[in-house]
Amino acid sequence: MIGLLRLAVFGLIVLTLVYWLALVYARSVRRERLEKEYDEGSIDGDVRGGRDDYIAQGMDEYEHGLKRKLLWLVYILPIGTVLVLVWLNFEG
Repeated sequence: MIGLLRLAVFGLIVLTLVYWLALVYARSVRRERLEKEYDEGSIDGDVRGGRDDYIAQGMDEYEHGLKRKLLWLVYILPIGTVLVLVWLNFEG
């Protein structure tokens, strides 16, 4: 039982580190893409304000979008896999 607790604690620490690294990377990639879109002038629709406003609006849309929510799979998939393996190991 202590081994499972130790695995859970260290596993959550590692998963948190992976989550934050993926979050920072995904945000930087999204921001870079928005900057390139604005600089190339390939933006559609009415853009109020300047470059910073366009990027802020795009980042706000990203924060509330599906791609941001999918990062939670960094926690859900490994934890679910370990729980299923433990359950299968100790069943019957």
